Amino acid sequence: MRRRTIAVASGKGGTGKTLVATGLAAELAGRGFTVTLADCDVEAPNDHLFFPIELHGAPVEVPLAEADAAACTRCGVCRDVCAYGAVRLLGDVAVVFPELCHGCGACVTACPAGAMGERRRRVGEVVRGSTAVGPGRVHLVAGTLDIGEVKAPDVIRAARRSAEEAGSDVIVIDAPPGTSCSAVAATRGADLLVLVTEPTAFGAHDLALAAELGRALDIPLAVVENRAGSGPVSVAAWCSAEKVPLVASIPFDRAVAGAYAEGRLPGGEVRALADALAVLADHVTGEAVLV
Repeated sequence: MRRRTIAVASGKGGTGKTLVATGLAAELAGRGFTVTLADCDVEAPNDHLFFPIELHGAPVEVPLAEADAAACTRCGVCRDVCAYGAVRLLGDVAVVFPELCHGCGACVTACPAGAMGERRRRVGEVVRGSTAVGPGRVHLVAGTLDIGEVKAPDVIRAARRSAEEAGSDVIVIDAPPGTSCSAVAATRGADLLVLVTEPTAFGAHDLALAAELGRALDIPLAVVENRAGSGPVSVAAWCSAEKVPLVASIPFDRAVAGAYAEGRLPGGEVRALADALAVLADHVTGEAVLV
């Protein structure tokens, strides 16, 4: 099987995205595959809680423009060339707002006085580790955004690069919830986007948004319904109308929440969940996904 990248996402938090991502990684490893589980939910990564892995990290740094006050002539070229509004003229010098700076280097190139430069700024960390799971192996890569930082997409892209370097058969991406820039950075270029939803009005609304994101990125879609039967919405009807395959349904079971709360993978304890993960793994490794 050539390498597959499977992004597991959701339109809203709390639908069971991490439950499905970690369970799918364990299921595939149990079949003998080498799997990289990339936790790209960088503001709240928690995949590491379910695998006994010693993790080793490296910082994520991004270029940040800065002005030399002594050399700045206040000509305004840097301000005018910045597409993100990160540079302003305040007092006697150009000032860079780090939250807005994308490190593109346009201001550095354009400054006629050579007053603009760049420095490296830490915005987060990526950690890695590995463990055997059955006959296979799970490599865990997790990104963490530093407190007070806003550069989540940069940390996500660093985590994805690290995941690619592991050389696994399958990469499973635990994407951040929603449809923001972070979700785009985590899912772009995936071979399959698995959308985890729940049978509630909120779940259905945000499922439609997540599906729209996947279509905009030209990624094939599949849906997993979690806590099936616990709400009034028919996920199956939505999938039929939108021509998106409903791959698996996970019934509501308090045993799943109990195992999850204690840091255990519920797929090994709850038969209905194990069956759903097996069906999803079949879909991921089947010819319909691989062509």
